[in-house]
Amino acid sequence: MRRLFPLYAAAALLAACAPTQSRGADYSALSGHYEGNASLGPIPARYELLLNVNGRTGRADGVLTRLSNGNVYSGNGTFRPYDAQGGMVELKLYQGRAQAGTLSARVQGGKLDGTLKTGLFTFSLNFEKTSPAAPAAAPASTSAAPSVPAPASQVTVETTQTTTTSEGGTSVPVYVIPTPVTPPHP
Repeated sequence: MRRLFPLYAAAALLAACAPTQSRGADYSALSGHYEGNASLGPIPARYELLLNVNGRTGRADGVLTRLSNGNVYSGNGTFRPYDAQGGMVELKLYQGRAQAGTLSARVQGGKLDGTLKTGLFTFSLNFEKTSPAAPAAAPASTSAAPSVPAPASQVTVETTQTTTTSEGGTSVPVYVIPTPVTPPHP
C-alpha cells in the first residue's frame, strides 16, 4: 500500500488540475443571414451579412455585401457575449488584401445594430436576420403512378473545384470543363 501511495497522490493531483469544459450558452443561433440598411444620415444603402459566431472561442467572421453595387467585404474578428442571448461582434473588413473598415455591432434576438466605419465615414447599421429562401415545391402529380423519364443517351457533368493558394490561404474557384458521359447499357 505504501508503494502505491505516491501514484494515487499524483493521480489525484493531476485530476484536480485538469481543466473542465463549461457548457455555457449556445450562441450558434446568432449565426446566419442578416439584411438591412447602413445609413449615413438620411441616405440608406442596402447590405447583407452572412455571419458566423463561435461563442466558445470568442471568434466571429462573415461576408458583407453591398447590394447596390455588389462590393463584397470579408471580415474576421471577435465575439464577446454579454448575456445568454447575445453579444458584441467586432469585425475587421477587407476588400481583397486591403483593410476597408470595421464593423462593430450588438447581435441579439434576430437583430444586428451597430456601426460600420470606413476611412472617411461612419454608417449606422440596422440589420434583421432573414431565413434563406425555401426551394419551390414540385407540382403534385395527378396520375396514380408517377412517370419516370427515360434515361438520356448522354449526360453532361459540370463541376466546380476550389483550390487554395499558398500565400494567403485564399480560395479560388476553378471551373472544370463539362464532359459528356455515356451511361452503360444493361
